[in-house]
Amino acid sequence: MKRLKIVEQIIIVLILAVLIPFMTIGIVISNISQHSLRIELAHSASLMAEFLGDTIENYVTYSQMQLNQIASGVNYIPDNIDKMKYLDEVEVKTKLFRALDIIEDYEVPSEKYFVENGRMTLYSPIDSNRTLYLKAQINIDILDILLGSENTKNRNIYIFDNKNHDLLVTNAPKTSALDALSGLTVKEGDKNIIFSQKKNTPKAYYKLNNPDWFIIVDTTKQVTAKTITKARYRIILALSLAAISIIIIVSLYTYYLYINIRQLFKGIKAISKGNYDKKIHLIKRIFTPHEIVFLANEFNYMANKINVSHNDLRQKNKELEKLNKFREDLINSTSHEFRTPLTSIIGYTSRLLRHDISLDEETKTKSLQTIKEQAQRLSRMVEDLLVIPQIDTLSLKFDIQETDLSSSLLRVLDYLKSDSVEFVSDISPDLSYVWADEYRLEQIFLNLCDNAIKYSFDNNPVYIKAYMDELKPVVQIRNKCAEIPLEIQEKLFEKFIRADSELTRTTRGTGLGLYIVKGLCEAMKIDISLDCNEEFIITLKFNDYVE
Repeated sequence: MKRLKIVEQIIIVLILAVLIPFMTIGIVISNISQHSLRIELAHSASLMAEFLGDTIENYVTYSQMQLNQIASGVNYIPDNIDKMKYLDEVEVKTKLFRALDIIEDYEVPSEKYFVENGRMTLYSPIDSNRTLYLKAQINIDILDILLGSENTKNRNIYIFDNKNHDLLVTNAPKTSALDALSGLTVKEGDKNIIFSQKKNTPKAYYKLNNPDWFIIVDTTKQVTAKTITKARYRIILALSLAAISIIIIVSLYTYYLYINIRQLFKGIKAISKGNYDKKIHLIKRIFTPHEIVFLANEFNYMANKINVSHNDLRQKNKELEKLNKFREDLINSTSHEFRTPLTSIIGYTSRLLRHDISLDEETKTKSLQTIKEQAQRLSRMVEDLLVIPQIDTLSLKFDIQETDLSSSLLRVLDYLKSDSVEFVSDISPDLSYVWADEYRLEQIFLNLCDNAIKYSFDNNPVYIKAYMDELKPVVQIRNKCAEIPLEIQEKLFEKFIRADSELTRTTRGTGLGLYIVKGLCEAMKIDISLDCNEEFIITLKFNDYVE
């Protein structure tokens, strides 16, 4: 099963938890708003129809009352000419009635209120016998002013008589009067009802008593557009803006979250591939969660710890490799160096122990002398091997005392007497005593002289000079030898470093002599320097001396 990415999951959650509920809420709110506005439109249409009906009834009743009063006044005027003058004056002054006239009772129609050409005819009896009637017309066009007010101008209003003849139509074409009656079902006694086949355009019916008319107030599409449709668009717009805002905020949050999580992924991949110095750099904004920042800080802390441990482990491995190489080099060099003197010792000892030949005293003495020299050589090699760990661990122990530098040099030269190499010494008689370990000091001289013997050209002496320089004792050992490469010169005081075998007069040597000399000199505060320009010169300058 494919695992979805965080962005994909957030999109799904956004759709399921936000957009779908928003759409559902929008539909519900829109329906509720539409229903409430529909009820409000129906109620307002009903109120408007009732208001118009009451206004018309009051207008007609008032007109009838005024006509009755005029008829009463006419009854008291005896002369017919005076009556007509009176009626003309009333018509001019009141401006309510038109065509005031006196008629016989047989001229009065059965229909109480008669409307023709936008005018309504009213009748009022003049005498008690009802033989004469006062006839008058009132202008019902005055209702146009009422029906054209701000509250009614957006409605289609129809006034019908009891025979469903349209008497007045406002805000709509005359042809729509029949459409207004469609769907109208009136029961006996109904005065005010709401009917319509279209739910968003309700019609209100109101029955008048006097006159016997009824009014229909029709809700137009313009009114619906201003109320229901406009409200619906506002709801949709508000929900859309809210959804867009949520999407933008979630998108920003997702963007920073995704970018930072990818940084975490890159850091984890780097660690898995061995890049332990990888650091996570977050884009820290208001949308960056605290947990991500915490994880990044902890990851960087962990990576730093791992990197430090890895570096320590790598350093330890290098030290182990170096130690292993030291062990191999030590075994190789010492096994070779030990073999030569041991072979000599075993050979001469076997020669002395033979009984099948007779040896003269000179031969015996020479053989014993050789055995002694080789044994001493083995002893020096063992001493060198024993002092190396003490130099490495800085655990050398010294017996510091006042030491005669001249005597130490002479003992070493006497010890190293050789027929193959000549030693030329120049020891100043005023050479002062030094504070040093006499045994370790002679070990230094032995290693330096032995090194000079090995690398000196044939028939070239080794020069040893001891003198005072600025009140400080100085010992200098030099010899002529082949040129030593610069890269080897820089490493001569390290372990197992030797010049090329073609430069040496013998293959013996462990490569530890100068390393031991350097360690012992530093421990006893003796300055040592090397010069390999024309000759191989090693200079020792003593800082602790007896003044």
